[in-house]
Amino acid sequence: MKLKNIIPICLLFIGALVLPQPSNAEEKIEVLPIIQSSKGLSGKNLNYLEGKPELRLLKVKIPVGMKTPIHTHPSPMLIHVTRGRLKHVRGEEINFFKAGDAFIESNNGGAHYVKNVGKKTAILHVGVVSVVGMPTTINK
Repeated sequence: MKLKNIIPICLLFIGALVLPQPSNAEEKIEVLPIIQSSKGLSGKNLNYLEGKPELRLLKVKIPVGMKTPIHTHPSPMLIHVTRGRLKHVRGEEINFFKAGDAFIESNNGGAHYVKNVGKKTAILHVGVVSVVGMPTTINK
C-alpha cells in the first residue's frame, strides 16, 4: 500500500481517538435506605452487647414449606428478603414478607418462627450485630 493511501487511514484513526467518547457522567452512585430503626419487629428496643464486637452477614435459604424452629436472637439483626415469601409468627402476631422487604429483629423480641409460604426457596440476607462466641439463634 502506498504512503499516500496510509496517511488518510491514520488520520481517521487518530481523529477517532481524540473525539469525545460517551461518558458515564449521567450515572451516579446511589445509596438507597432500605430500613432504619432502633426497635425490632416486636416493637422492643435494640440493646448493644458487652464483649468483643463481631458483625456477621448470613445468606439464609429456606426451602418451600419449611419452617424454622421456634427461636430467639440474643443479638440485634437486619433481615432483607431477596427472594420468596415468608410468614413470621411471634405468638399471636403474624407478619408476611416478600422479596424486597426488610425487617429488624430485636434481641429483646421474644420467641418466633419463620415459614416459607412462597413457591420458591426463600433467600434472606441477615446482618447480625453480635459479639465473638455468641450464637445467632437460640432454639426453644
